[in-house]
Amino acid sequence: MEWGIAGWGGLAALGVATGAAAAWANFRWLESAFSRPTPARAGLLGLRLAVLGGVGYVMLKVFAVTPVTFLIGLLTAAAAALGEALYQLIYARIS
Repeated sequence: MEWGIAGWGGLAALGVATGAAAAWANFRWLESAFSRPTPARAGLLGLRLAVLGGVGYVMLKVFAVTPVTFLIGLLTAAAAALGEALYQLIYARIS
């Protein structure tokens, strides 16, 4: 018995990789928008959701990627942040 998505094949790997790339691009886009906020950058935040939705639609419809693997890729950044927060809570030293 295989565990996880290891036995799902190339489309699963493509879904996870594309989801992770979309999460990274989303993070960078948000970071640049909030580092120096301007009205033009605020308008681009709505475009960000449209681009992310478009990438998801293309991956699911055109390439027939499994939706679960795409969502796993999108949630990698959240999982990493949660892991880092837990690590800091457990191993933080108060000086």
